[in-house]
Amino acid sequence: MRDRSNTSKFHLDGIPPLREAFPLGLQHVIAMFVPNLVPMMLVSQAAGLDHYHTTLLIQCAMIGAAIGTLLQEYPISLGKEYRIGSKLPVMLGLTYVFMPTCIAVAGQYGMATIFGAQMAAGLISIIFGVVFKKVRKYFPPVVTGTVVLSLGLSVFSLAINNIAGGANSATYGSYQNWIVGMTVVVIVLFLQQWGKGLLKDSAILVGMLVGYIVAFGFKMIDFSPIAEAAWFALPKPLAFGLDFRLDIIVMFVLLYFIVSVQIVGDFSVSAMGGLGREATDEELTGGIIGNSFSSIITALLNNFPTATYSQNSGLVALNKVVSRYVLGVGAIILLIAGLCPKIGAAFSTIPNSVVGGGTLVVFSMIAMSGVSLVNMQEFGARSKLIVGISLAFGLGIVNAKESIAMFPDTFKLLFGQSSVVLATTVAVILNLIFPKEKEEINEAVDKNSGKMNQSSVEVLS
Repeated sequence: MRDRSNTSKFHLDGIPPLREAFPLGLQHVIAMFVPNLVPMMLVSQAAGLDHYHTTLLIQCAMIGAAIGTLLQEYPISLGKEYRIGSKLPVMLGLTYVFMPTCIAVAGQYGMATIFGAQMAAGLISIIFGVVFKKVRKYFPPVVTGTVVLSLGLSVFSLAINNIAGGANSATYGSYQNWIVGMTVVVIVLFLQQWGKGLLKDSAILVGMLVGYIVAFGFKMIDFSPIAEAAWFALPKPLAFGLDFRLDIIVMFVLLYFIVSVQIVGDFSVSAMGGLGREATDEELTGGIIGNSFSSIITALLNNFPTATYSQNSGLVALNKVVSRYVLGVGAIILLIAGLCPKIGAAFSTIPNSVVGGGTLVVFSMIAMSGVSLVNMQEFGARSKLIVGISLAFGLGIVNAKESIAMFPDTFKLLFGQSSVVLATTVAVILNLIFPKEKEEINEAVDKNSGKMNQSSVEVLS
């Protein structure tokens, strides 16, 4: 049993009084709340879902984040060598790595295909936790940076379309939509530049709230879904069913590995910044296994794949509050919010232009994070070729899908829907076959990956 006499919030196993733990846990929730919900809103839009099912997905996103976080904070032992969960102070939520692919799959095959691939690929990705240390060398900064950069660039048009009101909206391109969307952008930029403390950390939440008020003034909001939603309800498991397609599963396996690369950095930030030491192999292995396991379990609850949130790891490094109990309190706050459909319904009423304004800033930060990652190594001719050719194929083919019209359907699905998958594949291959300009010290890069991910990938999840 844990020593409950340890009430220090600066100790991993400390249990501070609830009057301290609650505001600290709430601060973590605020830092990741909106980014955790945005992927659900965008995929729901792509799938053409009604308010009821959109509310359900938002509800499940909060519950899924809570389950994933609790599993990381309080791991399940699998013997002496392995466990499910890291036991590090981290916060989980929906990852943007899967978002472009989920949007494409939802529009073409439906939600059931997403959840089927998520479960099947999640089972395979548990192996990543066991072998990750051996294959990590194949993902140096030039490769991971290309992945992140392609992710950010691939979704810019999505943000602009939403600012304009949504591609299929009757008011697409109206000045009201642009006023609302740009209001959000301006508020977020102002707070990011001149805000302080919690106000700066929650800039996107504040910006979207102001945009929501402006949209209300333009009579753009329908409150009927809130009135119709219940105060309390358990989410319906497998509300969309399961459908297993081998090509989508293969795509998800690759994306799970990309997520594994990202979350190792977040674990390192929490360990180095909060605990003053490197993350152990047991913590890294357990963290990757735990993330895969929670993604499998929460797929049953209609939730997409999760990952650690870098802004929360950065917050741990900033205030040194490493108590797992504090993060657990944050997860319970998310769980309670997820069990109240009215909260999900309220978020489902947010106009596309408000979402677009918030995501435009997020996506731009993701893209620039990719640039920072690439620059971790000397950006010579070799790196330029890897990044340039990978982006050229990834973004070029996705924006010119007719160029592969004669290719097999499996190829078109794997490489014609998401630039991230193709750009990653090309980057890994080029990194292996191109002769290195100089001897790279991979161990030094690994040791600094925590700092790299904190400063470079602040919003990728």
